[in-house]
Amino acid sequence: MTKPTTTIKVNSPSLLAENGFYFHTQIEHTFLKEVQHMLFTYYHETALEHSITTHYRLHQFLAPEDLLDIERIAESFDVYLRFDKCKSVSDNQEKIIIIDNRLIVVQQRKIFFHELCHVLRHVGDQRKMHFLFKEGQETEADNFVLYAFMPFYMISQLEIPNRQEDAIRFLASTFKVPLKLAGKRLEQIQRRDLQGRMLADSVKQTETKRNTINVSHHNHGETRLYAYFDSTGDYIEPSQIIIQVDPQTLISEQEILFSPEGPFERLEESQLEAFVDSKPIKFNDLDYTRDGRISLKLSHLASRYYNSAFKFIVQRKDIEQVLDCYGADF
Repeated sequence: MTKPTTTIKVNSPSLLAENGFYFHTQIEHTFLKEVQHMLFTYYHETALEHSITTHYRLHQFLAPEDLLDIERIAESFDVYLRFDKCKSVSDNQEKIIIIDNRLIVVQQRKIFFHELCHVLRHVGDQRKMHFLFKEGQETEADNFVLYAFMPFYMISQLEIPNRQEDAIRFLASTFKVPLKLAGKRLEQIQRRDLQGRMLADSVKQTETKRNTINVSHHNHGETRLYAYFDSTGDYIEPSQIIIQVDPQTLISEQEILFSPEGPFERLEESQLEAFVDSKPIKFNDLDYTRDGRISLKLSHLASRYYNSAFKFIVQRKDIEQVLDCYGADF
């Protein structure tokens, strides 16, 4: 039986370059072979990515070409977008983005998505902000660019060539983005798909050993928040908050949001032994949201502890420092 002839459109590099951004002319090649396409069965969207997906679908952004119209995207988010002969800037209180009209289109789009994240998700003036908070916001904005430029629900519908180089060129051409950004997004998806695959295998092998929490016999498949009140303190506010994250949430979600006021499950001193392996949460793992909640950056923890730690402890002083930066109280 002969194998079917399948036409695959891949991009052969041209010599065209503009301000460091390389594009590719479309050249159609025909291969007489069985076609293999990349599949991402175990990929899970983060909370941030899911929010973008939900919004895009609700407003009928369904194909890559729909994302070329950033004015329509801004309007869908109720954000005012203006182009001017000045440095690009945004105001998250007024929900305004101004883009430098002297830049090439692909740079304008990249800056737009970066600033859109600041407008939609961040509070505070970065000029007066602690550098750790500024760094955290910039990291989230960079991820937002990848998700908004190249949404996974669109990528998953494409027949992506199996060779890495061809796949990057294909995505860059399809979404009209620089090669470097397309490569970064593809590698991010592949890494998370691999993490999901490894997690699925690990859960199957260890489910009888690691599927319970030692406190109150709760299922390890849940994320739970506990509070410990130091007996030497005032008993009014918890001295530590302990967060137990289930493995699936750790690799699939970008963050966990919780109110500094709880509710929390109270831990007694006799129960602390179950949490002696808790890992410390650093100041720059935390952020503050518009609705008064604390954001715990799970992506930081997953990377730092190689997806092998699931219990984390937050000190009261770190939460107080976060709230103090935004003029809030614990």
